[in-house]
Amino acid sequence: MEKDKEELWQAEDITGKLMVVQRYTGLEMVLLDNLGELRGTTPKFRAENLSLLRRKRQALQKNELKTFAGLTVLPLEQNKQPWGWLVADCPQESMSEPVWCLFLELSLQLTFLLWHEGELNAMVRRHREQFLYDILYHNFASSEEVINLGKNWNMRLDKPHHVVVVEFDRPLQGNRQEQLLAELDKEWTRVLSVRFVQPVLMLLRMQLVILFEDDRTPPRNQSELAEIMTDAMASIKEAFPTIPPFSVGIGRLHYSVSEICRSFQEARQALSLGRFRQPENGITCYDELGVLKLLSHIRMEELDDFAQEALGVLMEYDDANGTELLKTLEIYFQENESMPLAAERLFIHANTLRNRLKKIETVLGVELNQADVRVRFYVACQALRIVRHSM
Repeated sequence: MEKDKEELWQAEDITGKLMVVQRYTGLEMVLLDNLGELRGTTPKFRAENLSLLRRKRQALQKNELKTFAGLTVLPLEQNKQPWGWLVADCPQESMSEPVWCLFLELSLQLTFLLWHEGELNAMVRRHREQFLYDILYHNFASSEEVINLGKNWNMRLDKPHHVVVVEFDRPLQGNRQEQLLAELDKEWTRVLSVRFVQPVLMLLRMQLVILFEDDRTPPRNQSELAEIMTDAMASIKEAFPTIPPFSVGIGRLHYSVSEICRSFQEARQALSLGRFRQPENGITCYDELGVLKLLSHIRMEELDDFAQEALGVLMEYDDANGTELLKTLEIYFQENESMPLAAERLFIHANTLRNRLKKIETVLGVELNQADVRVRFYVACQALRIVRHSM
């Protein structure tokens, strides 16, 4: 017993420690980290059981261990912080006392290794994130300085970079948001690495900020980037089918490292204002915001007054007659005044839409074919959307 413990202490890495215990006990084991990712395994741990652990990752994280009948699943914790799970390919009751004692000793040593690795990674991450924070908020003396420092992190900051911000659309309870953001971080890195040179990600105030170099000539425009983000979102939602809805904001591409901070602010504004148009699962480019960029700087009381002044009569008519003329006008503008698209969204015939628009003109006492009139009511509809969203 003392000999096997001594060998266990002498083994320096995860695989080495697993193999020592496997040699003395015959146990086939696997080690998962706190995200459910594989960190080490003995050669004959059954593939079907590893697949089960991966599929039931959420059950692991909730410590619903009865899900894994026939396995021994031991949570690895230190100071009430989870670090992962040590799993044996047999039930605990089949283990003799010496085997169980060695298995427990292994769990303690692996917990220490994961904790120590986590501490080192956290220290590196803090330095890296402070560096990224300084870039996003332009806290540096010169571009040359930050470009040279970026080489320490394998970042080519002399190249143009896109900035994307991701945020959940609903508040989450407890510390679940940090866990989900960490999962998103890992999956975004995997998905985007296929399309871009070394994407850079960081968690900042419950938002996931992504920077990635554009190595194409000419560089990708925002429409192309939105298509890539759409595909990436689909992949992430497939990998995490129960993940809450989240939205994406995309800043403009700026060519100087000193302007990354500008793209970051644009991405955050696109994320925030994009929810006025699509409250959940939206992807918004800064260039698409249009008049919303201006309206977002006006006091809510003034926006409400303007919307009521322009559209109040239409609202009163709808209330009195049970009609949906205001909704019709809003969708008409949202579809860029396309009769076929607006009619399709409203589930009505194009001729019915034309009749409704004529009725709207009558109620408002205007002619929508005049440019200044259309602009006024388009802006009023946008202002009303902001007011509603803030209520």
